[in-house]
Amino acid sequence: RFSDSTSAYFGASNDLTIQHDGSNSYINNGTGDLYIRQNTDNKDIIFQSDDGSGGVETYFFLDGSSAGSNNFTVFPDNSFAAFGDGLDLNIGHESSHSYITNNTGNLTITNNTDDGDIIFKSDNGSGGVTPYLTLDGSAAETTLHRTTKVVDSMYVAAGTGTDMYMVHDGSNSYLQNVTGH
Repeated sequence: RFSDSTSAYFGASNDLTIQHDGSNSYINNGTGDLYIRQNTDNKDIIFQSDDGSGGVETYFFLDGSSAGSNNFTVFPDNSFAAFGDGLDLNIGHESSHSYITNNTGNLTITNNTDDGDIIFKSDNGSGGVTPYLTLDGSAAETTLHRTTKVVDSMYVAAGTGTDMYMVHDGSNSYLQNVTGH
């Protein structure tokens, strides 16, 4: 047991110190890498902190029971990761919905892979997933210019009540106005 404002030093040059000053606690590494290691099979490293209402909450954990070579950092339901001093970019998940929210400046999504695409996929209504929108990075700028693709038989609609739509069914293309002139 160490009293307040006492440090425990490790290494010939005090390379690692653990300190508590009466108000805060510190772990300081002065050389090489700092490893925090869990050697027990299928167990986690859990990061918990005060939840603002007198309790303690798990903010995230390193999932030691992840299958195969996929390593997961798990943020439980109702968690949000924030980036920027003003919590400018938020990525979060409630128990049934997920969010990406930008609160300042532009939100830029970039794919730097040569000829790579940005593909937006969603449920197709019959138990599968369909790429609804593709920003085609492989389209030659001289022929197709920059191309946004929608797969065959997917409608591109305008208007709150789908008042106008375009569709290509693989053979024919249609531009249909359903409301007004």
